[in-house]
Amino acid sequence: MVLRAVRAKVGKTYSRKIVIYPLIYLLLTLYSSITLTLFEFEFSMIIYLFGFIIGFIIGDLSQIVRRKGNEIYQSSAGVAIAWSFLFLVKWYSYLYEPHFPTFVDPVITITFTFLAGIILGEAFGIMVKHFRTK
Repeated sequence: MVLRAVRAKVGKTYSRKIVIYPLIYLLLTLYSSITLTLFEFEFSMIIYLFGFIIGFIIGDLSQIVRRKGNEIYQSSAGVAIAWSFLFLVKWYSYLYEPHFPTFVDPVITITFTFLAGIILGEAFGIMVKHFRTK
């Protein structure tokens, strides 16, 4: 998580692979949603769309700069760290704390679903901005 935060603040080289890691976040989020009821899953997908829209706006507002011939972009490290922390809390409680309150599990899952939407939306916003500036 520390490496992710440092890379996000220093900047990463732009490539078409910008969407691969956010898609991994999405797949892990969907896998973690197996404990939700149908209503909670539908609600989390609506929240995901809101997160995607917010992330798209954040990505569109981010700056892409040129350094040594490469295009460097900065992303929000706090969102990825928060998602990772909530993901670890959810799976720790699922595996090691079977008496964890059941009302907390959907709240955690819906929250990191929102964060996954922000992460993927930000990646798409950066891609759109990149293609618009070319």
